[in-house]
Amino acid sequence: MPGDAVPRLDDDGHLADARDWTPAVARWLAACDGIELGDEQWWLIHYVREYHLRYGNPPLMRTLVAALKEARPDTEGSRQLYRLFPDGPVRLACKYGGLPRPDWCL
Repeated sequence: MPGDAVPRLDDDGHLADARDWTPAVARWLAACDGIELGDEQWWLIHYVREYHLRYGNPPLMRTLVAALKEARPDTEGSRQLYRLFPDGPVRLACKYGGLPRPDWCL
């Protein structure tokens, strides 16, 4: 992060302190992984952050697919999510959203 202090990360590359999260941090984390965040990625990040705030954990993939289909009826479901974040939509949405790695992710 040019000009800013680099936030501390855990062993999985997620923020060590969720309070360090900002949209700029999200863009920086994604850029480190070679990903540029567009509107669809931001929708996913915000959905996962809001879900985590409400329930205390990230959504399961099927919950996320149902939410995506409700928000965007013309979607392809899980295929679309994997196009956004090929290495794991929920895990990467958590990472870029300043949340810990889900316990159930491999």
